[in-house]
Amino acid sequence: MKQIGGIGAIKLSSEISKLPDGEFTIAFYPYNRTKGVASDKLRVIEGCKTRTQLPQDIWQVSSDNYFLFQDKDGNPKTCYRVLMRFIGFPQDDFELRKINWFTDE
Repeated sequence: MKQIGGIGAIKLSSEISKLPDGEFTIAFYPYNRTKGVASDKLRVIEGCKTRTQLPQDIWQVSSDNYFLFQDKDGNPKTCYRVLMRFIGFPQDDFELRKINWFTDE
């Protein structure tokens, strides 16, 4: 399975989102802030684009901990960066790459 560094995945998703038809697929573990626990089931969302922070996006920790994106319907989504596990890009036919947070490659 192909791998990509976490920072590289974030940068590439941002660059691809600038293209008119640029989108990506993301797989991550959802986190319930109320319960303070991450799910053990991966959530996969296709047709994503990165987004900017919205006025209602207020967190108790630094916003640098979050990855902000929208789904194919334009609904704003947020996930903890470290809970991102896979990402797929159009140049690879959206084949999911494992995100390795311990490398920049």
